[in-house]
Order: sequence, then structure tokens, then C-alpha cells
Amino acid sequence: MIAGKIFHISIFLLCILLPHESGYSLEVPLDFHGRGFFGKYLNSDTSRFNFDSSFEIYLTTLRHGMFSTYVYYRDDLDMAEQTGGVSIDPRYGHYYIVGGMDFFLKNFVITGYFVHDCIHDIDYEVEGTPVFNRFRLRFAPCDFHYAARLKTKEKLLWSIDIGYYPHWDFHGWDINAGADYNYDVILTGMYNLVSTRDFGLDFTPDFSIIAGDSSFYHRYVLGIEAYYRKSAKRFGLSLDYFAYVNDPLKSPNKLWLLSVYSEF
Repeated sequence: MIAGKIFHISIFLLCILLPHESGYSLEVPLDFHGRGFFGKYLNSDTSRFNFDSSFEIYLTTLRHGMFSTYVYYRDDLDMAEQTGGVSIDPRYGHYYIVGGMDFFLKNFVITGYFVHDCIHDIDYEVEGTPVFNRFRLRFAPCDFHYAARLKTKEKLLWSIDIGYYPHWDFHGWDINAGADYNYDVILTGMYNLVSTRDFGLDFTPDFSIIAGDSSFYHRYVLGIEAYYRKSAKRFGLSLDYFAYVNDPLKSPNKLWLLSVYSEF
């Protein structure tokens, strides 16, 4: 509901703030992009971390000159080992709904977006399900954008995100009723190591720091992706090493995750 309101406000601002005499018409491109993966943790103890899977979809909804709006959905399923020998059975689901606006300025894109997400225990009810609402601002080269990153010939792409988790009361309920998150900074990189007509190899580091009420939470991930590409589609293998993670919600610290993935 909150994400929907943000999206409608973005459309309203897009329509009234931009000069109509600029020569740009309002388009409804409905441009889809997405990614999905299924991964296995390479650790002997699978009681907490066994398999992960994720699917995400990005849709450009409106475009007017240098501005565009989008919606984004993602769900992550965490599969720890179950009783009775069951391994591939989701226990935790993390769902994200995002609405945002892109502003393309020469070689860079500035993105403002709102994230609503929550975590659920799937097999049984647990009181106090973590729920988060946050605002973020992203700065990145244009080729980092979802619509361009699979077609770019740039060797190095990156983005910087700065986020704010407001602790506002909504009918007596804290809109960030999960962890003591206040602010975060995320640095994402993509460096192309090998590139041929059909194949590629990328180094994909991802670092984030979250400021809480009394401490800082860290997530430092080093990844490598080998893929086959066809037009603007990729199919490949990725290997991620969680070099240091102390996030109280999910902390696969010092673990390796091997995944198969597809993106378009």
C-alpha cells in the first residue's frame, strides 16, 4: 500500500513538473528485465544455510525525456535443512516491493526509490515478523541501469546507494518494526575480466554497511560470474564468498554460495 502511494506520487510529479514544451512525449514503455538464481551453500553444516533461490523483475512504467519511473519486485527463499531429510523446502521468505524514479544526466543516472520489504517464516507462524520501509538514493553510470547493463561494453560498472530507515508510527506501529536499522550505504561493482562474442567473466563485489542504534552491521561479498550470452540475455554460474557478514537477520559469514542463474 505504501509503495503504491509512492509510485502514484512519482507519476504525479513526473506529469506536472516537467515542461511539456520540451518536445518529449510521455511514453508507457513497459520494459521488462529480470534475474533468477538457484544456489547451494558449500558448507558442511546445512542446518541454517543450505539452498537459496531468488527471482526479481524490473519494469519501466513511464518515460518522459530524461525521467522514467519503475516498479520492482523480488522474493528470496532461504532453504535450510528440514527434518526428515528434506532439503529443498523454503523456510524463510523475504519479499521486496519497490517504486522509484530515474533521472538520466549525460553519462550518469540518479535514482530515488522507496523499498517496502518483510521477512516471513513459511512453515510456522512467528510473532514479530520483521518489516522494513526505507528511502534510498542511488548514483551510477547509465550503463549500470537494468536496461543497459547486459548490453554494455564498459569493463567497469558501479553504483553507490545511500538509504534512510525512518522510524515513524503508523497507527501505533513502527514502519521499521524489525531491526534497529537507521541508515545504510551500499557499494556495488561489476568488473569484466573476460569478454568474447558469446562468453564473459565478471568480478562482482558488493559491500554494505548499516548503521543501527548501537552498532554497525556489515555485509562484504566477493563474487565471480561466468556466463553465456545471447542478445540481451545471460545464462551462467556464479560463486559468492561472504567474506564478512554480521547482519542479525541473515549472516552466512565465511560461507561460499554456488549458483546457476539467468537474466534478461
